Amino acid sequence: MTVPTQIPWDLYQGKVAVWCECLRAGARRAVLLPRLDTIFAPREEDPGRHTEYDRLDWRLVSPTESDWSRYLEMVAKQAERARLPTHAQRVETIASWAGGRRVAVPQYHIWLYADETVGGEIRRLYDEPDPDTRRGLWQWLLAWTTPQTVHTNKP
Repeated sequence: MTVPTQIPWDLYQGKVAVWCECLRAGARRAVLLPRLDTIFAPREEDPGRHTEYDRLDWRLVSPTESDWSRYLEMVAKQAERARLPTHAQRVETIASWAGGRRVAVPQYHIWLYADETVGGEIRRLYDEPDPDTRRGLWQWLLAWTTPQTVHTNKP
């Protein structure tokens, strides 16, 4: 018997709402929403722990494309309410469990930001080939700033 993985939709929605308020207050340039890590679970539960850990048959239980669509819709609704733009960047993660077979896992980087120039830098980040420049962009985008009295956040 396997236990299905519960995806915490409400918790994720609450985090999005809090980050929207931080952006509107000017506390950040941009927010990369909490990612949903690759998750593996054994196909068969072994409560008595009779099977060695590395002999268990693992299966991928990460969010599917339809789960990601639902997350993207949820973020878009929250951002629209806060009058903030979003950017979703599809990325592939290669994952394996305990030396098992490798699988490509679809994931998304979901960004919230307040100023369109920041949106341009987010898009530039994914096209930048130089690792040092990319690292600098990551740091600049995710840096805390002094909260503004106006609801704009210009770099």
